[in-house]
Amino acid sequence: MGGEDPVGAMANLHQLVKPEEGQVSRLIFTDPEIYQLELERIFAKCWLYLAHETEIPHRGDFVTRTMGEDPVIVVRGEDDEVRVLLNTCRHRGRSVCREDMGNADQFRCPYHGWTYGNTGKLIGIPAYKQIYPQDLDRAQLGLYEAPQVDSYRGLIFATWDDQAQSLSDYLGGMKWYLDLLVGRTDSGVEVIGPPQRWIVEANWKLGAGNFVGDAYHVYTTHEYRVALGGLRVTSQGYQVHTDNGHGLGLTHPDPDTPFEPYFALPKELWPEFERNLTKGQLEVMRPLRNAHGTVFPNLSFLHPAAKRSKDDPVIAFFTLHQWQPKGPNKIEIWSWCLVEKKMTPEQKEASRRHCIQNFGMAGTTEQDDMETWADITQASSGPKARRLDFHFGMGMNVPPVKDWPGPGAAYSTAWTEANERALYQRWLDLMTTP
Repeated sequence: MGGEDPVGAMANLHQLVKPEEGQVSRLIFTDPEIYQLELERIFAKCWLYLAHETEIPHRGDFVTRTMGEDPVIVVRGEDDEVRVLLNTCRHRGRSVCREDMGNADQFRCPYHGWTYGNTGKLIGIPAYKQIYPQDLDRAQLGLYEAPQVDSYRGLIFATWDDQAQSLSDYLGGMKWYLDLLVGRTDSGVEVIGPPQRWIVEANWKLGAGNFVGDAYHVYTTHEYRVALGGLRVTSQGYQVHTDNGHGLGLTHPDPDTPFEPYFALPKELWPEFERNLTKGQLEVMRPLRNAHGTVFPNLSFLHPAAKRSKDDPVIAFFTLHQWQPKGPNKIEIWSWCLVEKKMTPEQKEASRRHCIQNFGMAGTTEQDDMETWADITQASSGPKARRLDFHFGMGMNVPPVKDWPGPGAAYSTAWTEANERALYQRWLDLMTTP
């Protein structure tokens, strides 16, 4: 039981978060001051996922997203360069784009009419010659631009920190595992349909932690799927964490369960897997039934091959989830469905339907998690409850395997909390570094 007094919690983060002991105070999920520090030291400094390149394939295409609590426009400019522009007018601050997505050669503020090109440049001020001196430096008044924007296998990231390490270095060993999902075929993956969005009264870290390493909850939280025969509960598989707080779980079917390799994806794609992945990556991917993980801080993925019920066919789907912070006890969840570009239209539609029926705003499995996280937040917010710790001690003394073919520390079970301990260690490191 933790006994930390909420007063002065900001000065005692090392007492609140002790990954080496498997203890994380509930206070870090509820305290407003800690949340504000997260916005400054995590969301203003880390690389954050924003969009997939297939969402903005043409010049002028844009989507509106957020980085922490900052609204941004992700736009492919007239010069074909992808930029991330802060969605606030440099004159009086109103949003210059109110649409979720579209194609535009300019963005015009509806307050006073300041107009910006799709590269962010200020190109128009109403009555400029009458009301402004001729020496107004318009070049310095374009939309504020994220200083670093980059992509990996079509996944677009940005950071507000101009001194941050490169995206390639930030992802580090996680790239090896992302390749199993987005780099396994010649043409890669594409987003199918617009992302779904909804609000849940829960802290963003609950989603990130659940996806990075919690396979243990399936038997109880998703018990109805198990009872219907759509899921088989097993600890078979691995948990892996790499640098910078990234991690994933790799689940195998039970040894006595017949199962197609490579997530039961279409066999016509298998030669491309073998062409694009290394021997070690193929070794890891071949027996997979499920992969779930988190790219720190708030991008998660899930790639299961499962049935809706015992007599249904096995169908694979791939979803990205992002936990957008809206306060210490509120998140906006974004959910994308992705498919291989080379799938047939029928295969894509089957995967999409399976994805949204299970995960997404009305997904049956998703709702189990949403209810759980909202309940955790409510039950942990009172003056007594928030003095307690969450327990992350599972597998504390289990060493990583020595012959793992990929990067990072790998544990030979799907049931351990090593990944979550690594995620909170990274959280602590950033939060205690000015």
